[in-house]
Amino acid sequence: MNVYGSAFGKSLKSLRSERSLSQADLAGRIGSTQRHVSFLETGRAQPSRFMIQRIERELALPVSRGHVLYETAGYASPYKCRAEDSRDVQDALNLIENRLLANWPFPAFVLDKRWTILRVNGPGKLFLAGITGEQNEPANLFRVFLSPAFRERILNWKAAAPVFAARLYREAADDPGLATLLEEAHASGLLDGLDETFREDVPVFVPVELLGPDGVRLQVTSMIGQLASVQDAVVEGMTIELMVPMDAATETCLLSAGDQPTNLNAAE
Repeated sequence: MNVYGSAFGKSLKSLRSERSLSQADLAGRIGSTQRHVSFLETGRAQPSRFMIQRIERELALPVSRGHVLYETAGYASPYKCRAEDSRDVQDALNLIENRLLANWPFPAFVLDKRWTILRVNGPGKLFLAGITGEQNEPANLFRVFLSPAFRERILNWKAAAPVFAARLYREAADDPGLATLLEEAHASGLLDGLDETFREDVPVFVPVELLGPDGVRLQVTSMIGQLASVQDAVVEGMTIELMVPMDAATETCLLSAGDQPTNLNAAE
């Protein structure tokens, strides 16, 4: 068993387990046999590039996971994995900022896979004013969500906290850095009692409610997305978060705040 076979086998077994597939299930999906899948996972067989392509297609793998399969199998990956500070990645971020964030009238952010804020538009800066403070490093949106300064401004923390927690649990499952943040949240008691908020009449959306200028009760949620056709593992891990007003009063307040240097989070 060579080193590549061992590494590829572990990656394949991990993928199969994540999707709750047996070896026979996976074999059926990729047109192989349970015996061959077993050999791939134990390193007794080496996958061909064509086999990896079939696994990618049938399991609908993201670019980053496909990249890992090629590399662990000893093949040159068809995908790039550029550094975040590379010219190509910075150009991609500039494109998103100038073509999307700049044209979104409400707070908007570009986040890396650990939810560090890489780009933010003008309304987003106003939205975070007074929360992130002076920092030498870019702010992390999860740390913002869990910070005392942010929670103090939330009027429905008990209802909104499970939404934040669910996102944190999902992301922490694949990232050690966020797993550490999850442990900190547990240790500080921020996630205590969330099970007690269960209701049978949960609405379609659970907006975040906060007090805005002149006592306006703001209600917001967010859209999370990515650009299609991304072929870089680093850029694929980035997400675009666009905040969305849930009612007319919130929309009016957010739009007016974007037109003037006002901290929309600070009640007057």
